[in-house]
Amino acid sequence: MTKRTAVTFAIITLIIAFVVAVHIKDQQIAMFPSDHGNLAGNLHNSGLVFEMDGKVFFSNPADSDCLYSMDPNENNPKILTSMGVKYINGANGLLYFYMDSTKKSGNLSGLGSVTNQYGIYRCKTNGRNQVCLLRDLCGEVQLCGEYLYFQVKKNNGGTLEKIRVDQKNRSVVANEKISPVCYSNGAIYFSGVTADHNLHAMQTAAGDSISTVLEGNYFNPVVHGDYIYYMNGDDNYSLWRANLASGEKQPIIPERLDCFAMDDNYIYYAFSDPNTPSLKRCTLTGGDTVVLFDGIVNSINLSSKYLYFKVYGLDDVMYHMPLNGSSPASIFVSAY
Repeated sequence: MTKRTAVTFAIITLIIAFVVAVHIKDQQIAMFPSDHGNLAGNLHNSGLVFEMDGKVFFSNPADSDCLYSMDPNENNPKILTSMGVKYINGANGLLYFYMDSTKKSGNLSGLGSVTNQYGIYRCKTNGRNQVCLLRDLCGEVQLCGEYLYFQVKKNNGGTLEKIRVDQKNRSVVANEKISPVCYSNGAIYFSGVTADHNLHAMQTAAGDSISTVLEGNYFNPVVHGDYIYYMNGDDNYSLWRANLASGEKQPIIPERLDCFAMDDNYIYYAFSDPNTPSLKRCTLTGGDTVVLFDGIVNSINLSSKYLYFKVYGLDDVMYHMPLNGSSPASIFVSAY
C-alpha cells in the first residue's frame, strides 16, 4: 500500500467513524428522572399548547390540528406533522404527543393520505425523526421523569399504562382509566375512577404506590406551590384548594366551573352558567375576578405570553389573548 493510498484510506475511515458517531448520538434518547411534561391545566384541556426552550408547540385547528411550532410572540410558525395531535409534552429537545390520522393536513398526499395511523409519537423539536412509540387508542399523556404515563381506551373503561421514552418497558400501571396529567415532584395526583372520587397520589419512583390525599368527590387536580387546586363535586363543581402539608381546604371560586388552567399569577376558568357563560380570570386566591370573553368556552391552554381557548361548537377555530391584557380575545390564525 502506497503512502498516498494509506492516507486516503485513513481519511475515509475517519469520515465513516464520524458519520457513525453522529448517527449514534442522533439516535440516543436523553432522559432524566427530573423530566416533566406539559402543565396539568393544559393537559386537562387536551394539551393543545406546550412551551419549551423558547418555542411554543401547538395543535393548529386551522390545519387539521397538525403540530406546529412558533416563537412565544406567535411569529415564525412552522408545520411539524401532517396529522392531528394533542396531549403535547416534551423534554431534552424531544416532543411527545398523541397523533391521529383521522385529521390530516390538506397538503398531505401519497400513501400517507390513505393510511390510518394513530398512537403516541416522539420527534425532535424541528419535526424530524418521528417515531411511533406505541400503536394504541390513547387518552391523556404526561411525561413523568423517564416514562410517559398514558391512558388506553378499552371497552371496559380503560387502563393507565407507562412506557419509557426510549420505547422500552411498557407496562400496565392500573386497571382503571386514571388521569396522569397532574404530575409534581415525582407524584401523579388524580381523582379516583371506579371505587371513589377521592384525590390520590401515585409515587412514580416508589413502584407507583398509591395513597389517599383528600376524601370527597374532587376532579381535575392541579398542583401549584404548596397547594392542590381541584373542582369540588360536592359543592357544585366550584374551585377549591387544599394545603398539601396540612390538608386544610378552602374555597377559591364559588361559581360552577366547566374547566380551568392556571399560571403563577392567575386562574383562567370557564364559568358554567346557562344565562351568562363566560371565560373569567381571577388571582390564585380567588380575588379580582374579571370577564375576558362572553360565551361557552373550553380547551383553555396557556403559554408564557398568551391565553388560548375554543368556543363551544367551533372546534376548528382557536381564540387567543395576550396575558398582559394589551388586547381583547380574537381568532388566532397561524399559517406557515
